[in-house]
Amino acid sequence: MAMKLTQINQNGRIILGIVTELGIVDVPAEAERRGVAAPETMLEAIEGGDAALAVLTELAQAPERFAEGEKAPVVTGGEKILCIGLNYRQHAKECNLPLPPAPVLFNKFSNALAADGDVVTLMPGYVEYDYEAELVAVIGKPCRNVSAEEALDYVFGYTCGNDLSTRDLQFARSNQWLLSKTLDGFAPIGPCLVTADSMDPNDLAISSKVNGELRQNSRTSDMIFSTAEIIADLSRHFPLMPGDMIFTGTPQGVMHGYPKDQKNWLKPGDKVEVSIEGIGTLHTSFR
Repeated sequence: MAMKLTQINQNGRIILGIVTELGIVDVPAEAERRGVAAPETMLEAIEGGDAALAVLTELAQAPERFAEGEKAPVVTGGEKILCIGLNYRQHAKECNLPLPPAPVLFNKFSNALAADGDVVTLMPGYVEYDYEAELVAVIGKPCRNVSAEEALDYVFGYTCGNDLSTRDLQFARSNQWLLSKTLDGFAPIGPCLVTADSMDPNDLAISSKVNGELRQNSRTSDMIFSTAEIIADLSRHFPLMPGDMIFTGTPQGVMHGYPKDQKNWLKPGDKVEVSIEGIGTLHTSFR
């Protein structure tokens, strides 16, 4: 049974929450009320596997303790934040680039994580701030040298991501992909993590809006390398661990792909919504 999980920041303490129709269940408080042991963070839930999910399923039934506090990034404490560039056919076309022969990999660091509803500060000195709607796969168990056929068995769940980018930094200094993409808050994720048992990552609607205007509108079926193929390829080169996140690429419609005279880069006051079928909508504002 699919679950929607999230994390809440309670005065500096990040706790696990279950999204229900009644509200977000405070997992540690509900577990204490019932006298049962339960994971207290998303990483503990991931590492706990099926046993942890069974406990969470029970806690979601007739809960009485609900979470208060601001949203936190839905996954924290993982080892790696991995990102795949140029992974949608139409995005490659809009950038006038050939399809890559293998997944193009870069990474972000934990300072880039931001929660649903967070306000991200745009650094002065740069202008070309861009959005990128992405499906994010979260690894559920150690994964090394797996085939594409078995790769999705290693996914714990999926969430929405926004691979924010600083294009004038990215391309003005000899392809600085890492530096331009891991500024503070440049990896918003959320609004929840949906467990993998009910998600088919191969054909989901994915879109973004800027200030209410639809900018990206595609499906994950346009990926050049599927989520399973990405996981298999990465796992051949290094181990993937529980809590690792993979941003799987963005579809066409990013500002970088617009004609030169039509570019309207993100600026303070703008609001971006990233929506993915079956997950929900991630909201990010800028100052």
